[in-house]
Amino acid sequence: MKPKILKGTALVTGAAKRLGQAVALHLASQGYNIALHYHTSKAEAMKTVEMIYKTGVRCELFHCNLTDEQQTLELIPKVHKAFSGLNLLINSASIFIPSQLQARDLTLFHAHWNTNFKAPYILSCEFARVCKKGQIINFIDTNVVRYKTRYADYLLTKKALFELTKMAAVQFGPRIRVNGIAPGMILSPVHAQMDDRPRRAKNIPLQRLGHPRYILQTMQFLLTNDYVTGQIIANDGGEQLV
Repeated sequence: MKPKILKGTALVTGAAKRLGQAVALHLASQGYNIALHYHTSKAEAMKTVEMIYKTGVRCELFHCNLTDEQQTLELIPKVHKAFSGLNLLINSASIFIPSQLQARDLTLFHAHWNTNFKAPYILSCEFARVCKKGQIINFIDTNVVRYKTRYADYLLTKKALFELTKMAAVQFGPRIRVNGIAPGMILSPVHAQMDDRPRRAKNIPLQRLGHPRYILQTMQFLLTNDYVTGQIIANDGGEQLV
């Protein structure tokens, strides 16, 4: 059934699967048309589109390699041309590969930097330039308060995105609100990485794993409370505290 009130259009990056997919489906259920970004996961993206159609909103696919600066610069204008009501940007696309601080091979450094920080930076600036008003929500990480080096390149980009969220809230206000969500142990690792979350969860205050629905609840709060900007909400069962 088509929603009675259309709330606008959301561009969700990395929306073909995992948390990005959950975000896109939730926003569709709330009455947002969806501009669904994907890079290599076309099959999953097509399945997600089919699910979104069932909610009664419009959805279109937008392919973009976020490591390509020119493609990334063109993404917001393309989406805005297709959806003049674009008023929400969700920067959820991210890569997460083990690496440590070193300078002999910068392959992983550039891959993380381009996808996890440079792309959200470009998209946020273009959103402000083209759309003029709306909201931006960045997906960060609860570990930005720490200095672990097992995922050094990844963590550096999320620390930078943490600061960008606050700076963008200052520059883009009052017509654009910018906030962030810092998930904790919500999803299992990718790339066959060892899942040690059950063990680690025993050491956090709530002593249990999270679930995507908690992230969606936090996102819904940010969407509806229009006096909140420049905030990063940790959704982590208290993991940041210990």
